[in-house]
Amino acid sequence: MDDGFIDLRLNQRSSEGDDSFWPSFTDIMTVIVMIFMLAMVILLLRNMELLSQLRSTMEAEQQAAELARTTGEENVTLEEKLIAREYELSMLRMQMMRMEERAEEQEAAIASQRHQITTLSRERDLLDTQVARLNRESDQLRNQLTLSNRNIERLNTDLDQANQRQAATLADLEALRLSFSSQEEELSAALAQNMTATQELSDLKTDFSDLKIKYDKLVRPARTAKGKTLVEVRYAKSGSKYRIDYKGPGQSGFKRISRKTLDQKLTRLKKKDNNLYVKVILPKDSGLSYSEAWSFTNHLHQNYDYYFQEEAKKERIVE
Repeated sequence: MDDGFIDLRLNQRSSEGDDSFWPSFTDIMTVIVMIFMLAMVILLLRNMELLSQLRSTMEAEQQAAELARTTGEENVTLEEKLIAREYELSMLRMQMMRMEERAEEQEAAIASQRHQITTLSRERDLLDTQVARLNRESDQLRNQLTLSNRNIERLNTDLDQANQRQAATLADLEALRLSFSSQEEELSAALAQNMTATQELSDLKTDFSDLKIKYDKLVRPARTAKGKTLVEVRYAKSGSKYRIDYKGPGQSGFKRISRKTLDQKLTRLKKKDNNLYVKVILPKDSGLSYSEAWSFTNHLHQNYDYYFQEEAKKERIVE
C-alpha cells in the first residue's frame, strides 16, 4: 500500500517478494466484481431487448384485434349484399321462365297460322288443277273443230259456245284468283295485327310490372335480411318429382324435406319469431316452369316472410 491505496496489480507478489494471503484474495474479488458487472450489463441489455419485443407484441395484438373487428363488419355487409343479389337472381330466373313460356305460346300460334296458310295453298293448287283441266278441255274442243269439216256452221256454233264457256271459265278463274289474293292479304293483315296486339300486351304487362316494382320501392323500404331470422329454401324439380332443401337458423347445411314438413317448420318459427326472412333459391337447372316457381315463392312469402306480412297488413288497413 502506497499513500493509502491498495496495489491491485497481479504481479505484486513477484515484485515485492511477499507471500501474503490478502493480495491474492483482492485479485480474486476484483475478478468476481468484474464478472458480476459484466453479467449485470448483459442482463440489462437482455431485459431492454425483451421489453422492446414485448411492446412490439402488444402493438401487433392491438393491430390484429382492430383488423379482426374491421373484417367482421365487412363480412356482415358482404353477406347482406350476397343475400340481396341471390334474391334478385331468383326473380330474374322466374322472369326468364315466364318469357320462355310466352315464346312457346307464340310458337304454337305461329304453327297454327302456318297450318292455315298450308290449307289455303292446297286450295290454290286445286284451283290451278281445275284451270289446267279446263285448258285441256278447250284444246280438245279446238281439235274437234279442226277435224269436223262436215258441218261448218254447226262447228262454228259449237266453237262459239266453247269460246263462251272458256271465257266464263277464265272469268271464274280470275275471280277465284282475285278472291285468293284478297284472302292472302286479309290473312297477312290479321297476322300483323295479331303480332302487334301480342307485342303491345307484352309491353303493357312489362310496364305494369316495372311500375309496380318502382312504386313498391318508393313507398316502402327495401327488403333486407339484416336483423331478421334467415331461413333458406332451395326448390327444384327432377322429372315429375319436386325437391325441397331446407336450411333453418343456426344450421350449417341444407336438409331434404317434404312440402308438408316445410310448412310445419315455418309455422313453428313464425309463432316463435314473426320476423322471418324467407330466402327462396331457384337453381339454374331447376327444371321448373314459371308458374311453378312463382306459385311456390309467392306461397312462402305471403304466408311466412316478414316483408310480405307487413304489406298484407297495410292492404287490410286501407280496405
